[in-house]
Amino acid sequence: MRNVSWRGLGWPVLVLACLVLAALGARAGEFSVGRVDVKFSDEGWTEVPLPDSERTYGGDRNGALPVRSKLYVRGSTGSDVQVLVLVSATQGGLGGGHMTYSPQCEPDPQEYREGNSGFRRSFAQCLVVFPLYTSESVFKELAPEIAELRRTGALSVRNAVYSVWSRHAISTGAFVDVRVFTVAPIEPSGGAVTESLPDGVLPAHVAWGRQLKEAVKSSVYSLSGRLDVPPLRLVPPSPPASRAVALGG
Repeated sequence: MRNVSWRGLGWPVLVLACLVLAALGARAGEFSVGRVDVKFSDEGWTEVPLPDSERTYGGDRNGALPVRSKLYVRGSTGSDVQVLVLVSATQGGLGGGHMTYSPQCEPDPQEYREGNSGFRRSFAQCLVVFPLYTSESVFKELAPEIAELRRTGALSVRNAVYSVWSRHAISTGAFVDVRVFTVAPIEPSGGAVTESLPDGVLPAHVAWGRQLKEAVKSSVYSLSGRLDVPPLRLVPPSPPASRAVALGG
């Protein structure tokens, strides 16, 4: 993914298949990640804990913050999954002082972006909506933990996925980062999208992404950290005419 803010914030890929097996019992609709309480409107989610890590601030200060990450999987028949939601969040903030950011969430000819840009801003926000890309390239760029689970056979994911990514960071250094991957288009859920979109970016995904963006923002500013993930329903996969390409290709 070219020139997307926070691209360099990689995570150690230390996930073992046993984590997935240990998490098979966690299927309720409410979970927690760091200071964030995650609430899904539907059931059937499996929680996969991931190793704790540190994330560079991403703003105008040097250093790193402890970050918690969890993967939520909603399955279908057999071993294939339908939806993967990767949530990362800080436990708290800097512990003193303030952070400013120089976000660059600007339009792109191949991916839809919506957020702020500029220098020494008090917050950084970016929503990115992708067309259908090969899952191998997407997971390598956006979610190496999922790529590792797929490599070990702990997860079975089809060859192409749609992706929606929302992140919001504030002056305390606290942030919430949500990356959603679906094997089929997201069902329209209201909200008009009148902009001209990049080829392959679906209006329903932009509308849903905007709901996610507001939920992520609300979670960051909320004392409870509650994150209400918008209802996520899929339509049947498109016929083979939909062309999946390698991310950045």
